[in-house]
Amino acid sequence: MPGFLLSLARIGSYRSLLHAAAGAAIALPVAPFALAVAVSVEADSRVRALIALLALAVLMGLLGLLGPVRRLGIGLANTLLGTSVPAPEDRPDATARLRSGLWLALHTAAGGVLFTVLAFLGLGLLVPAVWLAGGQDRISLFWDDVPLGAWTVPFGLVVAVAALALTAAATVGLRAGATALLGPSAAERAAHAERRAAVLAQRNRLARELHDSIGHTLTTSTIQAAAAAELVEADPAEVRRALGTIEEASRSALEDLDHVLGLLREEPAAKEPARTLAEVDVLAVRARDAGLDVRLTLTGPVAALPAAVSREGYRIVQEGLTNALRHAGPGAVDVRVEAGPERLAIAVVNALPGVDPRPGRRGLAGLAERVEALRGELDAGPDGDRWRLSATIPLRAGA
Repeated sequence: MPGFLLSLARIGSYRSLLHAAAGAAIALPVAPFALAVAVSVEADSRVRALIALLALAVLMGLLGLLGPVRRLGIGLANTLLGTSVPAPEDRPDATARLRSGLWLALHTAAGGVLFTVLAFLGLGLLVPAVWLAGGQDRISLFWDDVPLGAWTVPFGLVVAVAALALTAAATVGLRAGATALLGPSAAERAAHAERRAAVLAQRNRLARELHDSIGHTLTTSTIQAAAAAELVEADPAEVRRALGTIEEASRSALEDLDHVLGLLREEPAAKEPARTLAEVDVLAVRARDAGLDVRLTLTGPVAALPAAVSREGYRIVQEGLTNALRHAGPGAVDVRVEAGPERLAIAVVNALPGVDPRPGRRGLAGLAERVEALRGELDAGPDGDRWRLSATIPLRAGA
């Protein structure tokens, strides 16, 4: 109770007055139709007034079924009542339309009640003002002449405090009503959660794309640049070859980067680079140029692999060569790609890293997700004195 009394001193407690005025403005064009309904009924003035109010409530409820009206209601509630109702992301369903229609009818009714409260507030201030001004000892009040006196001062105070309290209570009630009736329904919350999950999945996919493509290119280019710096005077031809490799790898990375940035901008991007196992020999050449002794073995109809499987196979080989360059340094790397009738098998084997035998954990986690999505298996770890990255991806259901 003390908290509520303290709230009467805050300006924000009377936001409902502005909200009521907005409701009256919305109802103004609809009111003539409600009056027309009331006038068409044979009844006394009180019954007609009640019919007009009911007709106005029904018409406002029907108006609230419109999607743009719901958005307007959310905007008014957030601006004038201080709520934080999220704007709808999709077209409202039937339940959301019914709730917004109920809200608009409630909004209009609350506006009428608040303006009645304001009328009583004016009365509470008028009565003691007339008595204090003197010159009049009676006033028409509640359809009767009432003698004025000292009682008018406490009467005015009580009416004023009651009007303020009702207005503050209406603000609290309207905020709660707006949140309940204009807020997202269970279906909308579920749809939002699905969209959020899709966005997170897309971000993870883009992160993997950047790690696989840009990380591989940077690793190769760094090693090539270091080698070129040492040979710049002794072997200019080798330097030119290294710079050509860096240029080619950078151009390929720019294509991948342009595609990923296009996805982030949510606009049509350049044609998606089609990196498949058909181009795995290009990876081998780049790795050899960076100092690795790559021994590539291809078995089976690699070019006939399904596109999704071939793309992921390319990324697996790319990650294996990148980790070999980054963690094991120059040396022999065996790459075997076997495309059988039922499964694709890939193995990248290189010397164990000298310090940490767990290279590329983030990249390996991304590869594991890719392979798992294709119902395959990925394994990475020491194998004797060598490090083995192997993957098996089925090509048929149940294989």
